[in-house]
Amino acid sequence: MIQAILNRLALVDGARVREGFYQHSIAKEAKFIFLQPYTDTFSGRNGNDQYKEDLVLQVVAGIKLTGSGTPTADLTDLVHRIRTALYAKQRDTSKPDWLTSVIPIISFSEPEPCKYIMPEAHEKHGLAVITLSISTTLKFGELL
Repeated sequence: MIQAILNRLALVDGARVREGFYQHSIAKEAKFIFLQPYTDTFSGRNGNDQYKEDLVLQVVAGIKLTGSGTPTADLTDLVHRIRTALYAKQRDTSKPDWLTSVIPIISFSEPEPCKYIMPEAHEKHGLAVITLSISTTLKFGELL
């Protein structure tokens, strides 16, 4: 499932996509996207049947400010490109076919608004954080 999300994010032109946590030292590209875990909740009745897992991921998108004359437009456009990669041509955006073909899901959503992180004066990157919530049912022993 994580790889399917990374594959969709890789459709964003000009952005380097990485799995893992945002690190200033490795965000050298003009545009970059990190996929990182945020929270995870579990609901199971017993250890024999399927259980429900609510996994929340963060998509951290960033641009290098020193290389941009229009950082506000560039960052908001990057967020729009990410959403286009995730939702375009989907009949039901809460159950995208590119994800349901990999794993059965209950829902796929953005539970909170995109957050733009204002950089400090010494920082070189503008960041946006998109939160994705994925509810799925797994059997014990299955991996994401």
